[in-house]
Amino acid sequence: MFDPSTAADYSLRVTCSGCGFEAPPDFAFCPKCGRKLEREPEADRRTVTVLFADLSGFTALAERLDPEDVRAFQTDLFQEMAAAIQQYDGFVEKFVGDAVMAIFGAPVAHEDDPERALRAALAMQERMAGLNGRWQARLGKALALHVGVNTGPVVAGSIGADKGGAYAVTGDTVNTASRLQSAAPPGQVLLSAATWRLAQHAFAFEPAGDLQVKGKAEPVAAYRLAGLLAAPRSARGLEAHGLAAPLIGREKELGTLLAAFDTMLGGRAQVVSLIGEAGVGKSRLLREFLQTLDAKGRLGGVTVRQAACSALGQQTYGVVAAFLRQAYEVAPEDPLEVAQEKLVAGLTALGAREDEIAGIAPLLGRLLGLEPGAPAAAQVEPEQIKRQIYLASRLLLEWRLRQGPLALVVEDLHWADAASVELLGFLVDHLADRPLMLLVTRRAAPDGHGLAPERATHTVVRLES
Repeated sequence: MFDPSTAADYSLRVTCSGCGFEAPPDFAFCPKCGRKLEREPEADRRTVTVLFADLSGFTALAERLDPEDVRAFQTDLFQEMAAAIQQYDGFVEKFVGDAVMAIFGAPVAHEDDPERALRAALAMQERMAGLNGRWQARLGKALALHVGVNTGPVVAGSIGADKGGAYAVTGDTVNTASRLQSAAPPGQVLLSAATWRLAQHAFAFEPAGDLQVKGKAEPVAAYRLAGLLAAPRSARGLEAHGLAAPLIGREKELGTLLAAFDTMLGGRAQVVSLIGEAGVGKSRLLREFLQTLDAKGRLGGVTVRQAACSALGQQTYGVVAAFLRQAYEVAPEDPLEVAQEKLVAGLTALGAREDEIAGIAPLLGRLLGLEPGAPAAAQVEPEQIKRQIYLASRLLLEWRLRQGPLALVVEDLHWADAASVELLGFLVDHLADRPLMLLVTRRAAPDGHGLAPERATHTVVRLES
């Protein structure tokens, strides 16, 4: 009689979770009970970003605390840290004592995993402040996280012989992240040069020198995470990685951009959409366009503002807010009073009167998130607030365009929030007779997500590979 257990190498058998029968590896269903066979995913080599976070001084503190308080605090801590990690689609590999290890790039990979890891690190620090507010009185002191982040190759997969073995990653990348965490001062995030290279478009860093760490023959170059950039750049294109190459075969498209620029200088607003799939060269063409203008001295008197959208999503009016932050040098970490002073100073420089500033500054402040809880705003209907924001934005651009032509560049518009797209369309249509250029890059989208101006000239440039 045929014995299916001998039909293939027995060492490669698959154990049925229903009846325990050892089935051959090429069977999809158990030949004994008919249940679908479940296989453990094979380990694979991939590039990930690893994050380690640990509480500074908690082990010594826990020795004098009531065990129930220690357990309650750890539960609260783990919930907060897990929420910060999962907010950016990270994977919590393990919690050990007062430390956590997270992976970005496995089991699910994203094209911006280093950025996700650093955003999670910042979110963890913010949540730590909330934890201290709840626990400092009981613990007797404020606690601080120190975090290490590294990007590199690992082997990822389930570990353990039993079914349902834990998913984990192994490799020197993990060890380096752990060493960076150990070297990080309380309240700080240290990261490797590999992570820095992949995230420098979106974050501010400070060199932390070359660190001698355990288990490493050579020093490890480290950087301290200082926060988000006020005006993030695109992560796309060779320039984002410090590389350059001549542009070949895009002369026609470049000529179209230059012609639209000339028309804008003549006083007619222009909208240009560069549309193409990822990697087709949208960012490269955009850079070539700006470099050509600069090399020919044609940017004299023209202000260029740039914003890059992220796959992580945008706050409402996030693109417009990015332009405002860049124009008035408002940093994300600026205190409320400092940010408001910068905004008022910028409006004053445009020639706005005090009464005009008093009317427009609160609305622009809402775009920047400076006054989200203003009592007066809470009593106004959302549609009315929207109209006020539109009028304030239009007035601001009118003042700005009196000083000279303006080019607004938005990369990856397909990731922009709908409110920003709608507001930008409103502005170019209502300033169609002004020297304003809106140049965007985006992927083709079946839902037509993009700009559709009615009065301003709209040129669509489709890029094919």
